[in-house]
Amino acid sequence: MKLYVKAQLILSLLAGMFLPAAAQQADTLPVFRMEEFHRRGGLPNVFHRIAHRRQVRIGYFGGSITEAREGWRDLSFGWFRLTFPYTAFYQIDASIGGTGSDLGVFRVERDLLVHDPDLVFIEFAVNDGGKSREETLDSVEGLIRKIWKRNPETDICFVYTTAEVYCTELVHGRQHPAPLAMEELAGRYGIPSIHAGIEVARLYAQGKLLLSADAAENAHTIVFTEDRTHPLAESGHPLYGHIVVKYLAQMQAGKAVVQHALPAPLRPSNWQNASFVDVSQVARQGEWTRLGDGDAVFDRFRRDFPSLHRAAPGAALEFSFRGAALGFYDCIGPETGVIEITVDGEAVERARFDRWCDDYRRHSFMLAPLSDGVHRVTVRVLNRTLDKEGILRQRDVAVDDPERYAGMNWLPASIMIVGTLIQDSEIQ
Repeated sequence: MKLYVKAQLILSLLAGMFLPAAAQQADTLPVFRMEEFHRRGGLPNVFHRIAHRRQVRIGYFGGSITEAREGWRDLSFGWFRLTFPYTAFYQIDASIGGTGSDLGVFRVERDLLVHDPDLVFIEFAVNDGGKSREETLDSVEGLIRKIWKRNPETDICFVYTTAEVYCTELVHGRQHPAPLAMEELAGRYGIPSIHAGIEVARLYAQGKLLLSADAAENAHTIVFTEDRTHPLAESGHPLYGHIVVKYLAQMQAGKAVVQHALPAPLRPSNWQNASFVDVSQVARQGEWTRLGDGDAVFDRFRRDFPSLHRAAPGAALEFSFRGAALGFYDCIGPETGVIEITVDGEAVERARFDRWCDDYRRHSFMLAPLSDGVHRVTVRVLNRTLDKEGILRQRDVAVDDPERYAGMNWLPASIMIVGTLIQDSEIQ
C-alpha cells in the first residue's frame, strides 16, 4: 500500500478517536454548526426565464474543479435539463484549470459574457486560497461589477469548493480567507452562496470519507480525491453536485425579473476596469512572430489565446499605462525562458519555466501593486540559460529531447492592466 494512503488511513483513525469519538459526538464539532447555504437574493431571473422562455444559458466560471468533465458542473447542468425538460439549456464552460479570480476578472468579458449567460456560477475559492483578503476582494468585486454592468439581469451564485488542507480546518469551523472575502461581497451584493466543502468536512469528521487515497484500495469508503485537491468523478464530484442542486431546488422562484443593483463598491480599488491588451497593440523591437494555424502551441490553446506571439531572446516591448495593477497572460513550456520587466526604472526578472514545463500550459502573473498613476513599462526577453533539466528533476521528470528545451523564448498573449493604456503624447 502506498505511503500516502497509509498516512491518510492513520489520519482517518485519529479523526475517529479524537474528533468525533467514533462518530457519536461528531455533531458537536464546529463544522456541524456551519451554514452551507445563504439564499440572500436567490436566483429570481434564471427561474423566471425557465418558466417563460424556451432557451436558457448557464455559465460556469472557475478553475480545474469546475473545468473537470463529469464533475459538479456537468452534474448541476444535468439537473437543470432533467428538472425542466421543456427548456433548452446551453452550457457555457469558461473555466480554466490552475487559474483564479485574478485572471478571471480580465477574461470574463471575452470568455463568458460574450455568450450572454442567464446565470453564472463563480468557483474560485480553492485557487484564490493563497491570496490575501484584499486581493480576493479586488478581483471578485471587479467580476461582479463587470457581470452586472454588462447585464443587470444576469443571476450570480458563488460556489465554494475545498481541498484537503482547507477541509481539515473546516472541521474546526475555520475558513481560509478566500471564501470569507467572497462572503463579504455576497452579503453586500445579495448573491446566494453554496459552500459545497462543508459536507465533505462533515463526512471526514465522522470517519466516513478519506480526503486522499487510492480508490482501488478503499472499495468500502468514500474516497474524495487521489491528489488532495481534485475530486474524483465517481465519488468526490457527486458530493459537490448533490449539495449544489439541493440548494438550487430551494431557489426555484421567479415571479418577476429583477434588476440587480450595483451599490457603491466595498473597495474603490476593485478591478472593474481590468482589461486585456494584445501585445500587438504596443511598440515592439527585435524578433517577434505571431503564431497561427499549424503552430502546435497555438492550435492547442486557440480558445484561450485568440492571439499568441513568440518573442526570441533580445526582443522587447514598451508601453505606458495609467492605473495601479499590471500583469501578463502567456504560455509557458519547454521552449520558454526568462524575461525582465522594468516599471518606472525598477527592474524585476520572471522565469517563464518551472518544474511543470515538460508540457505547455496557460499561465498568468501579476506584479506587486503599484501606486495609482502613469507608469512606463519595458519587457525584455533575456538570453539567459536555465538549468531546465535540474528544474524538471524536482518532479522526477527527465529531459527527453534536449532540442525541445533549447529555446529561451517568451510566448505572451496579452498585457493585463487595471486602468488604461495611454499613448506617449498623453503623458504630461
